[in-house]
Amino acid sequence: MYDNKIYLRILNGLLSGAFVLAAAVEPIEAAVYYFQDENGKVHITDTPSHKGYRVIIPSVKEQMAISDGAQNQKKQSKITVGADEIKASIKNTKFYDVDDSKFAPIILKYSMANNLPYNLVKAIIKAESDFNPACTSRAGAMGLMQLMPKTAKIVGVNNAYDPDENVMGGTKYFRQMLDNFKDISLALAAYNAGPTTVIRNGRKIPPIKETENYVKKVKFYFAMFEQNGGNFSDSEKENKLAISLYRSGEIKKAISEFKKVIRTSPQYAPAYYNLGYIYSQEGEYTKAIDMYKRAIKIDPYLKAAYYNLAITLERRGLLEMAIATWSAYVSYETDADKIVEVRKYIEELRDYISSNGL
Repeated sequence: MYDNKIYLRILNGLLSGAFVLAAAVEPIEAAVYYFQDENGKVHITDTPSHKGYRVIIPSVKEQMAISDGAQNQKKQSKITVGADEIKASIKNTKFYDVDDSKFAPIILKYSMANNLPYNLVKAIIKAESDFNPACTSRAGAMGLMQLMPKTAKIVGVNNAYDPDENVMGGTKYFRQMLDNFKDISLALAAYNAGPTTVIRNGRKIPPIKETENYVKKVKFYFAMFEQNGGNFSDSEKENKLAISLYRSGEIKKAISEFKKVIRTSPQYAPAYYNLGYIYSQEGEYTKAIDMYKRAIKIDPYLKAAYYNLAITLERRGLLEMAIATWSAYVSYETDADKIVEVRKYIEELRDYISSNGL
């Protein structure tokens, strides 16, 4: 049995995910319950001995009732995780759902205006914000191309959260870096760490982990988009369709659609990740692990795949592999708080392995 901290982390993943509503795998006949005693120990059973136990997974009868909407209010009140909560969890599942096609005209316009490769600008946006125009970094960088306030002012951007203004300013600034350093890698390093930092380092990529990783990451996505750009645009649409099918409860159709995306675009990592996410929620952990590994092999910068893979490995009791996966996640994560959190996970696992002689 896992120690309390590790188990609660896994349990939280179960409770926050979707439950089996339409049988894609064999359903659990009886409900599964857990209880945390006064000493913090977690007990799991399908035959609770007192009323303090809470439902983790509803029984087959309860799942079917929830699925077809036939469960009455009286029966709902007996289930800790009720119909509305489970349906809500399906709608809020954490898929990789990025559609960059709506920004294509803006990227094309300003990449041409600044004589930059379209897919290079796209790769910078992918690495900076993953096409989220509303995001703000811990350092205060804003929008699609993550412009710092001072930089935005220099390039004439008034509203950095407006996609058109942001990409106009970001491409203009990167063009300046490229003209200054005459090299894509150095221009990327300057875009990330500032031109003064690159100059002080003898016009070489500064030995800053974040900057070194950033240059590699952008160049990786640049090469990927050069090779697969057109196919990926079509895959994104099919990916969104598969997600909508799953959230409407059509699990088998969603799985089939994700498999279709993979057949059409075998280098589209999000489809593997999303299929892995479904398998992990459905309890098919071996399949989930395989899908997450494939996603990582294609896109080593897909941090969510490392995170979910580590949790899934823990569920399977593969603790050494989970530690290795958490460690890989840390090597790509830039958020200091998340790094601290995951390092605690690693220490918990190591302590558990050590104390139990595993």
